[in-house]
Amino acid sequence: MTGDKDALQIIPPAARRPGMVRQVILEFEKSKRKHLWLICAAMLGVLLLWFGYQSARQVEVTTDYRVLLYSLPTVNAVFLPLLSAVVASTVCDVENRANTWKQLLTMERAEDLFCAKWLTCALVLAVVVTVEVAAASVIGGGLGFQSIPASECFVLWVSTLAVCLFVATVVECLCLFIANQFVPLVVGVALSFLGLFSMYLPPAISVFVPSSYFGLMSTVGMSYNAATGVITWSTVTWPVGYLALIALLTAATFVISLRAFARKEL
Repeated sequence: MTGDKDALQIIPPAARRPGMVRQVILEFEKSKRKHLWLICAAMLGVLLLWFGYQSARQVEVTTDYRVLLYSLPTVNAVFLPLLSAVVASTVCDVENRANTWKQLLTMERAEDLFCAKWLTCALVLAVVVTVEVAAASVIGGGLGFQSIPASECFVLWVSTLAVCLFVATVVECLCLFIANQFVPLVVGVALSFLGLFSMYLPPAISVFVPSSYFGLMSTVGMSYNAATGVITWSTVTWPVGYLALIALLTAATFVISLRAFARKEL
């Protein structure tokens, strides 16, 4: 009986493990020294400056709000893949640099740590996308465009965040399995580069480029009459099939990475 009692005392009770909310808070605390929010603000500021410059040129031709909904995904395809990669890399960089995975996993389960880091990335990206959509609406209104309907803003927010979460999930997986953080950043740069050209590729090809989904899920269509030089803007049905596909890919990547990380020998 004495031996059994001692054995029970040696095993740390599950109640001592920090809850998920506490772990996410700890992840934010660890990222303070990495200036994560400052980096996001700087990249978002450059994105909005570029968007504002393009919009200022287009308002001279038309004040249709659909111009904003068409041009913003194009800008997103260039900037947001890199921003998503930077967020995921920064959240994972603390343990990679100090090689503290073994010490950290003595206090929390590998699955909980993976989920906490993913939720941290998701919250940061949700804030970034929210600020971006709100700021784009304000910029458009200030330049003289029609107000963007709230329903269209919601669709844009969901579509943009879905792609960002997919990129962040892939990059987090790379960060947790590759100590060199240069590799995940290269992936982000490559996706940004591909996003710049994917808008001009046929859908049959662009569906294989993650950063092209910013444009593929757009609810605005454009037709150009070469004879008259007139551009016509139209509203198209939200391609929820692409949204379902990107959500499925994100979930699959998350589950596979979670299981692999839980079984990884550190």
